[in-house]
Amino acid sequence: MEEEQKASFRPFTLQLDEKISGAVDRLIPFEDGLGVSIDSLWRLNLADFRGGVNVSIPEFTEEKTIRIPHRILLPDHSIWYQTEVQLGRGVLRINADDGAQLWLNGERVAPELAAYYPVAKAGNYTLTIRVLNNAMAGGLRSVEFIDQDKWESHKLLMQRRTLLREVLTKEALLTNLSESEASQIVKAKKRLTLAELESAIQKLKRKPVLLAEPIFQKGSTGQLYARWVSSSNSKAKLIYGKQPGALSNQVEVEGEEGVFLVAISDSLKYYRVIQDGLISPVYIFPEKKNTNSQEFMVWADSQSGWKVFDRIMRMSNQYLRHFSVGAGDLVGQGDDEQEYLRLLRSMHLGGYAHYPVPGNHDYDGYYEELKPNNFSKYLGLPNQQNYYAWKEGDLAFIALDLNETFPVGLPNSSDQYRWFMEQIQSEAWASAKWRFLVSHHPPYSQGWPGYHGEISLRNLLLPLYEKAKIDMVIAGHTHDYERKIKTYGKQKTAFVIVGGAGGGLEPKENASHPKMDTVLSIHHFGLIKVTNDTLNFKAVDLDNNIIDNFFLTHD
Repeated sequence: MEEEQKASFRPFTLQLDEKISGAVDRLIPFEDGLGVSIDSLWRLNLADFRGGVNVSIPEFTEEKTIRIPHRILLPDHSIWYQTEVQLGRGVLRINADDGAQLWLNGERVAPELAAYYPVAKAGNYTLTIRVLNNAMAGGLRSVEFIDQDKWESHKLLMQRRTLLREVLTKEALLTNLSESEASQIVKAKKRLTLAELESAIQKLKRKPVLLAEPIFQKGSTGQLYARWVSSSNSKAKLIYGKQPGALSNQVEVEGEEGVFLVAISDSLKYYRVIQDGLISPVYIFPEKKNTNSQEFMVWADSQSGWKVFDRIMRMSNQYLRHFSVGAGDLVGQGDDEQEYLRLLRSMHLGGYAHYPVPGNHDYDGYYEELKPNNFSKYLGLPNQQNYYAWKEGDLAFIALDLNETFPVGLPNSSDQYRWFMEQIQSEAWASAKWRFLVSHHPPYSQGWPGYHGEISLRNLLLPLYEKAKIDMVIAGHTHDYERKIKTYGKQKTAFVIVGGAGGGLEPKENASHPKMDTVLSIHHFGLIKVTNDTLNFKAVDLDNNIIDNFFLTHD
């Protein structure tokens, strides 16, 4: 289309992102042999059934010892390790599945950075590590000690890598670099010192770019929000209108750590972002079709498989869904901010509004307090928990977050449990024609050898399907497509696992039980169309083949 103002930057693509990451690794590679492995014998305790993140060290009564790496099939369970070692001043890097907590000589130590725990002084130590295993097999992969000098050098290297990524990003995206700015970038890339990189950033400071183009979200109130991420935190404008050449409405937006969030009208059609000389392209927010049907897509476990997830977002956009529901494991490593930027870039390709729900990998790196800070920063909405309920027309949804506790679940003493019981008895839920429950963890699953679904959720929901008239449970966690339809008295409930949005697929071998109606190890997404008293679910693979299709009807 013709535009009065041309965009001042090139859009971020996955290929460009991979090119920048490769250049950073080539120009400032990580050091080899940074740490020294602690490969002594470890005492093991598998008998601790306590939950929560604040527990005391149990007794290690058994004499059995193991070496790491060590993993064991023990989902939703603590796995304790203990050994004696002499350490200098520095940090311990703990690689655990899923998360870890550390005690030195009986004193709890918080991480300095995710997975890096400080050792304040040299001495003889009893190391006690609690691994919080949320799913399937878990345990302690490795423990390394890094002395203080090497640690300080490593932090400086990570700082230089971060600045280099910012320099290379602006070099790749900006279309209006001056000769002076281009020269500064060349100098910074050649010398790669902290001073030169900071100088280049300062030179480019007044030329922001969009690190993640706008996505749309809805929350429990039904309010539509636009969200984007900029390299600058200065005030920005969202301008919009009903025609691309007449963007006559505008709203000013304050950024927080580069993240911009603004409530907007769902009548918005054409829009662009302007900020300190940054001029985005004119984007289109797709209008809902005026039909008697309500249509949406469901997906889970994109989990850093960005090529697949990009393709799914583009494909789903062809159907012009009204909205999408992402059932957790949105990224592969929750404490990596680059993962969330990549996620937002992919979600932008979908166009429509999104309802994201966190999974266990969105909590990675946050096992001290079990608060997924990056999920909240990049996907959180004002005054909304990670669990929430909403309505779209006469469809009612409840999204649960079982990851708030360890082990995962909904203890009946928790705020979320009380909230959930209120929701299924609410007028909004009772007045809906169709009712959907969203949880990253499925109550039933067969596609993961040794895994049978989340027992705590299964026990919670069993007496509620007929009473609360739950029509469908949408989940992920298992990286495949699974479907089972069960009848509870007068209520028919469909269980679907849509964990094929990008993460590595499960093996062909299945668990012995429960017997699901369908188990397919294939990348896919789900499409749901509700017309009055009929619901049609289709699972679609990356070649646009319908791999499963079923109907539910209400009398």
